[in-house]
Amino acid sequence: MVIFLTDDLNQMDVGCYGNADVRTPNMDSLAAGGMRFNKAYAVAPMCTPSRSAMFTGLYPFRNGSQMNHFTVKPNTANLPQFLKKLGYRVVIAGKTDVFPLHNFPFERIGEEFGKYAPIENRLDRKKETVQMIAQHFSEHPEQPICLIVAPWVPHVPWFPNRDFDPEKLKMPNYLADTKATRKALAAYYQSIGEADKMLGEVMQAIDRAGQKNNTMFMFIADQGAQFPSAKWTVYDQGLRVPMIVRWPGKVKAGTTSDALVSLVDLTPTLVDLAGGKKMEGLDGESLKNVLLNKKKDHHQYIFAETSMEPHFWYNYTPSRTVISNDGFHYIRNYHPGVRFITHIDKAGQNEFYFDTWVAAAENDPKISFLLNRYSYRQPEELYNLDTDRDEFKNLVYNPVYNSKLMELEKLLDKELNRLGETSEMISEGTLPVFFDQSYTIRQQKSASDLSFNKKKWNPDVLFITAYLNDMDKGGVVCDYFSNFRLYAYRNKIGLKLADGTELESEMIPGKQGQLVLKLSSQGELEVKLNQKTILVKALKKDLTKIKGGYVTCGKIQGEELEGKLQSYNGQIRDLRFTMNDLSREP
Repeated sequence: MVIFLTDDLNQMDVGCYGNADVRTPNMDSLAAGGMRFNKAYAVAPMCTPSRSAMFTGLYPFRNGSQMNHFTVKPNTANLPQFLKKLGYRVVIAGKTDVFPLHNFPFERIGEEFGKYAPIENRLDRKKETVQMIAQHFSEHPEQPICLIVAPWVPHVPWFPNRDFDPEKLKMPNYLADTKATRKALAAYYQSIGEADKMLGEVMQAIDRAGQKNNTMFMFIADQGAQFPSAKWTVYDQGLRVPMIVRWPGKVKAGTTSDALVSLVDLTPTLVDLAGGKKMEGLDGESLKNVLLNKKKDHHQYIFAETSMEPHFWYNYTPSRTVISNDGFHYIRNYHPGVRFITHIDKAGQNEFYFDTWVAAAENDPKISFLLNRYSYRQPEELYNLDTDRDEFKNLVYNPVYNSKLMELEKLLDKELNRLGETSEMISEGTLPVFFDQSYTIRQQKSASDLSFNKKKWNPDVLFITAYLNDMDKGGVVCDYFSNFRLYAYRNKIGLKLADGTELESEMIPGKQGQLVLKLSSQGELEVKLNQKTILVKALKKDLTKIKGGYVTCGKIQGEELEGKLQSYNGQIRDLRFTMNDLSREP
């Protein structure tokens, strides 16, 4: 089984899906020899949540990875674990983007082209994937293999355009027609062509190994392209992806399917094809009978979401959505008054075009509409994909569609209830609560370093304060970006540093109290409980700065540890991180 997983590719931007400008001969050849899915959707329109759902068979709330670059919940079962039990070699070549990676026991190759930069490395220049295919079938011809090839294309930054005249391209309706946008579109198409060439190399390697007729070959993308109202959003352009499956002798060549499918179906499908038993409790369902033409339909509806990636814009604008098999798309936006902002607005990458949209919108009504559609959301949206694939006509306020609106509202509520996610949970999300010079983290929550402007949150003195109950049971109070882990356990307060150094107080009477930790950028540490100093140490290093990782309350992100660093067994109230001075005047 081979899965070629492209990065940020709209379904409409592949030749066999009707794009006459882009050059995708290998994708088109794969479709001619297999089945092309017209209604395949990502679970989320950003990399980590989408891939985590693919490799676990669980929706983001259930697997834990809702924000970009977040981990799945500790010990979440996943695809390589399932397939290894069935005797498969499970290899991923290139990009992984699931966390913690050790929880996903892939055999990894091609780590060079699995890195974000430089873009020249993105095409497996060392040909590690092709070589591995030849070596596997030469040395282990009887061992079944599942190979996932995951290059960083056509993800931004795009390859410089060589093959296209931007002025001659047909501009998609959802993009503003400016000179800069055309230039960007040409670079995006160039990157799609590079992905297609790499796909061709993998297809040829399978053929040379004599395994074409013995291989289920799947081509997909993780979500839509990084253009306004595509990636990061739950609009059709953000979620609808190409899916093509070639399986000689099993899947009829040159066929298409209108079955409604989701990338959350990937894990149960591969396990089914590998001969495994149906796994209970997954959100996805096997596509095997659709592939074998024993079924025409699959899901009655699919669910998707975005919790947005905040970075330091604190741009938390979550949406939840359902798409029905009769072509209706319902979206619920939880913070409609907040401007929607992503990398696209201030992209520090090549082919920047967004300023031209802003300028052109002053005099062009269509571009003004497209800009407003991207930047602001209505509380609810309803679209008929059969008549309005661009999703320009919101039917929420059209009385003709009242019954359909109510039907899909109830359907989304039913799905959220099944998942166990409430409106309050969605509205709060995983961001800290920010104040002028401080922020709080709720218990069992965490925040990524991407949520912080590190120039602003750059303390000379860091204070950590909280009221702790149940310190006799206790556990980890917080992980501070892997600089140190603060714990309260068996009536002692302690820190465990990243280098393994451990500091611990004497036994403390009582089970609760007000904690105040003070740590300077020079490494001077003082810990008080109920105003009594219990720990003093000169660490001689700066542990106050935010670095890659997470800040947590009552847990270790993506891990379930024991003893001092167990998830906090008790209550942590008002965990707050403050810069420089606990007493601040308004």
